Amino acid sequence: MNFFGTPTMFLHGLAANKFIHTCDGSTLVNQHPLSPEVLKQYVGKIDEEVRKHFEMHWHGKQKISAMLLMKTLIFNILSSLIIGIEKDEKRDILVELFQQLLKEQEKIVRNKTLGELLTWNDLASMKYTWRVALESLRIMSPVFISFRRVVKDFEYEGYLIPKGWQVAWSACMTHMNECIFPDPSKFEPRHFKKSAFLPPYSFVALGGGHRICPGYEFARLETLITIHYLVNRFTWKLCCQNISFSRDPMPTFKDGLEIEIEPKIPD
Repeated sequence: MNFFGTPTMFLHGLAANKFIHTCDGSTLVNQHPLSPEVLKQYVGKIDEEVRKHFEMHWHGKQKISAMLLMKTLIFNILSSLIIGIEKDEKRDILVELFQQLLKEQEKIVRNKTLGELLTWNDLASMKYTWRVALESLRIMSPVFISFRRVVKDFEYEGYLIPKGWQVAWSACMTHMNECIFPDPSKFEPRHFKKSAFLPPYSFVALGGGHRICPGYEFARLETLITIHYLVNRFTWKLCCQNISFSRDPMPTFKDGLEIEIEPKIPD
């Protein structure tokens, strides 16, 4: 096919996922990952940023634009920790899952003193919470489609792909494969209960192999710490019952995912 004016080969499936994420840089151009060990020092710092965010933008409010504020939170974390710039100032069916996403977080709170920051070990105990996050990424991958530039001629499954072409790759075609994830259209965190038994390169929302997204572990820290305070400090409901979104290319909610919130504990 011809995509954005460039001859393109579209690859998908486990074998394609493995090939794209393991081939050397002389064939397809890619980036290099960060070590998760480096991120351990950031747990407390992200904890402080998330607390500050909720205190400033959520507490005392009855209605907020969740998507806008989540983007703001991520920007502030990245600005503070990576750039070094400090900041100035399906619904019913998910209820039971949420109550489980909540019990795990409440247990962590009970084992901590007032005001004590989260630790790396606390995040490691958030197993169910992380399965929920992974399932969200499986259902709605952050990147719908990505591309690799072909640096030299190579052969794939009998097809010659010439230098100068590009390879198009989509994670969702694997994530919605019912042979890998039974009943794939259903939101089910149990898909990742035994993730060690999933076929290699079956879940690639954030890349895979030695080409996994450099921000994978950083995203895990952000996600778990944010969820921890979100479920322990607030209750919320959607303002709009008919949610619609578009892609440009990331998912964008028409109303900013506006929700009504109430604090669960006093300031």
